[in-house]
Amino acid sequence: MKVTSLFPFGAFLAGVVAQNGNDAVFEPADFNATEALLNTGFNISAIPELAELAKRSNCGSLRAVYGGTKVLSQGTSAYDAFTDAYWSIQQGSVSPQCVFKPSQALEVSAVVLIARLTKCPFAVKGGGHAAFAGASGIDDGITVSLENLKQIKVAPDQKTVDIGPGNRWVNVYTVLDKVGLGVVGGRMAPVGVPGLILGGGISFFSNKLGWACDNVVSYEVVTASGLVVTASPTSHSDLYWALRGGGNNFGIVTNFKLSAFALGKMWGGQRIYLENTFPDVLDAMYTFATAGSNSDADAAQIVSFTSSPAIGNIAIAQLHYAQPVATAKVFDAFNAISHISSSTDIRTLGDLTILMNNGSTDAAPLRQTQWDVTLRVDRDLFTFLINTFYTLFPDVADVEGGLPTISIQPITGGQLKGMQQNGGNALGLDASKGPFVVMNMSSRWTNAADDRRILSFFSNVIKLVKAEAKAKGLDNDYIYMNYASQFQDPLNSYGGANVKKLKAISSIYDPLSIFLELQPGHFKLGLGAPSSVIS
Repeated sequence: MKVTSLFPFGAFLAGVVAQNGNDAVFEPADFNATEALLNTGFNISAIPELAELAKRSNCGSLRAVYGGTKVLSQGTSAYDAFTDAYWSIQQGSVSPQCVFKPSQALEVSAVVLIARLTKCPFAVKGGGHAAFAGASGIDDGITVSLENLKQIKVAPDQKTVDIGPGNRWVNVYTVLDKVGLGVVGGRMAPVGVPGLILGGGISFFSNKLGWACDNVVSYEVVTASGLVVTASPTSHSDLYWALRGGGNNFGIVTNFKLSAFALGKMWGGQRIYLENTFPDVLDAMYTFATAGSNSDADAAQIVSFTSSPAIGNIAIAQLHYAQPVATAKVFDAFNAISHISSSTDIRTLGDLTILMNNGSTDAAPLRQTQWDVTLRVDRDLFTFLINTFYTLFPDVADVEGGLPTISIQPITGGQLKGMQQNGGNALGLDASKGPFVVMNMSSRWTNAADDRRILSFFSNVIKLVKAEAKAKGLDNDYIYMNYASQFQDPLNSYGGANVKKLKAISSIYDPLSIFLELQPGHFKLGLGAPSSVIS
């Protein structure tokens, strides 16, 4: 039996929103979750075991109401295809009892309330582009896949775009390229919309406009009470602030309304440099981080270092410019360095994200890890980072399928300024102490037997770099959520005042800690790193 009427829920929703607004009491003490579920149109009487709260898992209940196309069961080819499609093999190793694919916010409300009533654990998957097991999937529970919420709707005045959480960034850009618009979003084609924005979201356009979370006009959010609210600077502004970096701790976002801007083609791509040019590459990067980025807000860069068996140690500079200009002066220092290959050219935004993903819109899953720290900009520290990475590199040089990489990308003055708009975000970066750089590291590899070696390698690099930065007064606590490993605690890095504020907001919108306890995946507020020991 399928839900056919939305009116009861609409009336319920209007009444609660009118009563609560931004008041401290969002969910009353006598809140009745069963009544709220009925108000979604979900027929509890048709599911006796749910009415009696007798079962922990409610996959059968969901299937009875929403049908087999929206509920994937273990042992089916559709279920296997879903779990095999995660970016990392570690994520795909998790086995939920079922996968639920809602197609509207009302259905998301229903599954949250079912989980709440029966204490059934759940996870939420957007793009699934995290690197560790359980980030957006769950054993013995319900994985809620948002893939059917794929709206991309441009406002008539072209100033905003409504974007569903089931989209990958390449889908968004392919649509917007056709109408000459851009939004501040991800830089790699297959990355999902929700995870990137809720974790902050560094973009090609961040030097001019801030991060993705700073360019959200409003969020449509399903809260722990099943209520769908709009969080914006003028409506539930506390929740709006928390969602700008607070991850999945406050609700399930079913629509992101992003600011849009006119955008034609851009220039960008990568250049590869040999080891003898590393000092010049680091000089160029330092110049950009401290001065160049201030002179031209259209510029963006990432510089990565790795090793190629055929070539040796190499640097890869990802250079991007938000105009169709191939000779921007801001890149003069990079242009002066001899490189062995270049893919830079004038392209659409969508094509640039495909290029960033090695020329594809997706890739077969491999074992993956990511780590990061944030540091103050210092030229000598750059050399220390790279030397430390290559000194320890022999520990993992023979790992099958391995590609250990260290990257440095600036958090420029322009980015820090952009973070102040609309009341600021939750990340806790102090603009007066910037600019900063994010040192992020990553690798793919083939065999689970090499997990410990790879993870220990990155952990050791982090420890040495943090110790050096602290000794020189260049350390910064902030950890960017979207690059963090399961052994890190990005939320706690936002600073004591912001963490306290985030906890207070959580207690308003989720007084029973539904999104902290029943949805345990990824990074949870106040609960520390997801894993404590490398095994």
